[in-house]
Amino acid sequence: MSGFASSLSSSDQSQPSFTFRFTNPQDLFKLIDTTPGDFLIITDVTPRDFADLDEQRAARGRGVRWRRYYADSQTLLVTIPTHAHEMLHCILYEKFRDKVPTRENTWRTKAATTFRAGRDRGEGDSTGGPIPERRGHDEWPTLVIEAGISESLARLRSDMEWWFAASNHDVKIVLLAKLDSSQRMITLEKWVEEPLAAGSGATTTRPSAALRPILQQTVTIHRNESTSPISYNVTRGALVLDFWLLFLRSPGSGEGDIIISVSDLQWYAECVWD
Repeated sequence: MSGFASSLSSSDQSQPSFTFRFTNPQDLFKLIDTTPGDFLIITDVTPRDFADLDEQRAARGRGVRWRRYYADSQTLLVTIPTHAHEMLHCILYEKFRDKVPTRENTWRTKAATTFRAGRDRGEGDSTGGPIPERRGHDEWPTLVIEAGISESLARLRSDMEWWFAASNHDVKIVLLAKLDSSQRMITLEKWVEEPLAAGSGATTTRPSAALRPILQQTVTIHRNESTSPISYNVTRGALVLDFWLLFLRSPGSGEGDIIISVSDLQWYAECVWD
């Protein structure tokens, strides 16, 4: 990355090493192509710059996600789809999708669709929602999965907050998947929203403004390389996704919460590390 210091220089010595100042599209795409990690923060990206970048990304065949674009702060968060990053969310989403009721036309995968909130833009890693309630291309998903390796868990939580707020609370569940290679650990966080308690500081009676994100479940998966074969230890049990939040209705006969079991999670972790 140091080769681009004259054109995409680090914005602030206090910022992580993956924060750079935008100068032109060519140098940004060179940086993306040579970055070993899965995440970049690009500052000083004007709305006109972002429109040009979006056009050039389309011409290049996409290949990179605009995790978030904040027009007011002129900040672009870039997701680079490395193999490990894609496994971190794709395998988890596939395992969820396998457990969705088999009845036809119940769920639509929205993948990394671009969603707009005013002048801001967001693209999740894996997203989806029920049919017919969220059939349209512009309909917000009920489920979003965001993954991170270079990106910190704190910043992933900021991503989670954006999805709830930007969708005006149409997004119902956000799953965060964080891989810490040094600790040989995957952390999964399930976030939903709940009403603010009386007296908690809410200043309006509008229901959509009286919700706050809560961490409803945390699951950790540790890779144990001291065993033969390598094993994966899951703490805090199966990952449970509420049916009514996903499908916006009560479960019918033969339906219920989506449960990703301990054995499912062990298999998932093995896929991520392979």
